[in-house]
Formats: sequence, C-alpha cells, structure tokens
Amino acid sequence: MQVVLESPSALERQFKITIPTGDIETEFEAKLAETAKRVRIDGFRPGKVPTKVVRQRYGQAIRQEMASDLIEKSLGQALTEHDVKPIGQPKIDDLHFEEGSDLTFKATFEVFPDLDPTLIDGHDIEQIKCKIGAADVKEMIATLREQRKGWKESARAAAKKGDRVTINFEGFLDGKAFEGGSGQDHALVLGSGSMIPGFEDGIVGMKKGNTRDVEVTFPEDYHAENLKGKGALFKIDVIKLERGELPTVDEEFIKTFGVESGDEKDFKAEIKEQMARELSMTLKNLNKTKIFDVLLEKNSDTPVPESAIKSELNALKKQSAERFGGGQQFDPDQLPDELFAEQAERRVRLGILLGATVKKLELKADADRVKALVDEMATAYDDPEQVVNFYYSNSENLKQIEALAVEEQVAEKLLESAKAKTIDMSYADVMKSRQS
Repeated sequence: MQVVLESPSALERQFKITIPTGDIETEFEAKLAETAKRVRIDGFRPGKVPTKVVRQRYGQAIRQEMASDLIEKSLGQALTEHDVKPIGQPKIDDLHFEEGSDLTFKATFEVFPDLDPTLIDGHDIEQIKCKIGAADVKEMIATLREQRKGWKESARAAAKKGDRVTINFEGFLDGKAFEGGSGQDHALVLGSGSMIPGFEDGIVGMKKGNTRDVEVTFPEDYHAENLKGKGALFKIDVIKLERGELPTVDEEFIKTFGVESGDEKDFKAEIKEQMARELSMTLKNLNKTKIFDVLLEKNSDTPVPESAIKSELNALKKQSAERFGGGQQFDPDQLPDELFAEQAERRVRLGILLGATVKKLELKADADRVKALVDEMATAYDDPEQVVNFYYSNSENLKQIEALAVEEQVAEKLLESAKAKTIDMSYADVMKSRQS
C-alpha cells in the first residue's frame, strides 16, 4: 500500500492511497474460493460449484464489498501510521477500482490544530463574590409563594396587571383574518409579556363579558416573515377574569417543600441552604467563564475546524429542539444555523484552547476534586448514594466529571498568574447574570 499525506491548508489533511492490484487479486481469489464453498446453485452439489460459475455470478458483488473493506482498512492503517486524528468521517473522492488495476482514492478531513496557547499572565480578571442575606431569603420565599399562587374568579372587577384573564381573540391584517392570529379559551396573565407588545396592555381595564378592538404592531424581528413590522387589529373577548391569591406561609405550605417540622425557622434554613448550593455553582461557572473569556481574547487567532463547528452546531440545534418540542418530535433542521453559530464556534475554540492549555500546564484530573464534584451533585437528589454510584460505576459517566474537574483546575491555574479583581454582587444580580 502506498500512502501520500498532504496538507492543503492549516487544518486540512488529505491521504492519497494506492493499493496494488496484486494484493487486491490475491484477496479476491480467496473470497471467491470461500464463496464457492457455501453457495448453493441448482445443478451443482454443495461445495462443488465451479469457480468460473461463482466468478460470473458473484464476482462483481464481491469486488464491491471488497472496495468498502479495503478503503476502511487502508484508511485506518494510514491514520495509525501517520498518527493523525481526523475530525468526523473523512470524505472519500476520486475512487478508482477496476478489475486488473490498482485501487486508488483520496481521503480528505480536518484535524485539530497543534497549539502553544498564550496564557493570561498579569491580566486583570474580574471575579464575583456574593453573600446571601435575610432579605434574599425573604425574596425567595415571596417567589415561592408567587409560584404557588391560587386564582379566584372575579365577575365585576376591571382587569389589571397581575390578573389572569381567559380570552377569545381574532387578529386581522388590512381587515382580513390571518392564519395563526386567533385563539379560544386562552389563559393569559397580564404583564407576563407572553404576547406581542401592546396586546396585554390593551386588555387592562376590561371586565368579564367585555369586547374590545386592540391595535398592535408586530416587532421587526418577529419570527413569522409575513407579520414583521405589520400593524394588526385584534378583536378580544374577556370570558373570565381571575385575581391571584398568595398562600400563607403556614405549616401546611412549608411541608409541601419537604420540611417535615413545618417550622418557619427550619424552612428559612432549608431555603438558604438550597440558595447557597445554587449560588456556589453559579459563581463557579460565572468566574470560570470570565477567566476563559480572557484566554479566548488572548488567543483570538486560534484556527477552528469547520467540521467541528458544524458538529457542535448540530448538537446545539438538537438540544434546543428537544427543549422546544416539549417531549414531542421536532426537527432540529427547522432551526436556523445562525441562532447557534456564534455559540458553536466559541465552544469549539475554547475546547481546543483548554486541551492545549492542559497539555502545556501538564494537568490531569485530581481524584479528590472529582469526588467533591460528584458529592456536590449528589446532594441535590433524594438518594445521594445512588447518584454517586451512577458516576463511579461507569467509566464514561466518570469521564464527564473528570473533564469538569480539569476545566476547574485550568481556571484556577490561570488565575494564579493573573490579577484577580473582586466584584461584590447581590444574589439577585448574580442569578440574572447566569441567565444572560
């Protein structure tokens, strides 16, 4: 076998592979003889079919099967011998395979760059700190009450923000009803922002049984192309109006959160503990991201393989489709690439840089840190021991945690040689930063 390795670009590699006809014919004759022993053809005893007959009937199929096997085998051998790790499946071109001739083909693929990353020595790095106060716990309990809010129908009240209305509506463009612009028995909390701007405001002041025409303008970035920036009129009927009723923080309410004592002091302690756990993980991720943002900035010229970006982009689309579908089948290809392109490129670029940094700093997953991460995750579940066993009983599961541990070790090591600038933030602001 002859192999020529070329590098058409910084990240592209190409094998030109030739398999001599002599090697091919030797293997072909062996497969022909094997086939002759097992095929059954009318007029011949099993195992006694003449080679000439087998060649005429099965020769072409055997050669086609051999082509796939020879390509896979020779490509694997070439990759091993040249110590090359392709991204994704190589593209096979210029395949020539005719009887009596050599088998030749080209295999083209991308590889990850071999980097010596620039570290962030002496660079200013913001690091966020936060403490949970009594006011934060009080606000969290208020949020929990809001989530458990009940609704009581009001027959005569005028609708205001915070009320829940049940409506029938129909939308018109230039006096004509348009597809997707109507709804029946639609429950809507006024002020939730779930409808286009102006729609909910138009319902404020209405009472049960009222009908009103509300004029709105669709946003320029609206998802439906035919409605972007268009003015529309909605005919709205209020068929039910409900006022919210917040639950009392009593023993019954507290027990619904797993605090068996029903005591408010214990409840606040449990809430604060949960908040602290979530805050710790959030701060860790936010601060790590700030470090990695600088690493990306320092290495902005890092080449990124297009095939890796495409793979990551498809994974992001699939994840989004699973969330968007709500358990229903939703085709990820319906989602536009541009929604995920920037995130996909950042992930791939950062992954390349982290891998190179780990190599440069000679880091490996610390066993104690891995255990601490597993234990931290386990505390959020009813049966922590089961979660611990889940990770330690399967090497693939554990590799995910080891990768996370190494990522944290990289961040800490980079921060050692940088200048940390501490920023105090409120609990609410930290949680908002997590969502941005």
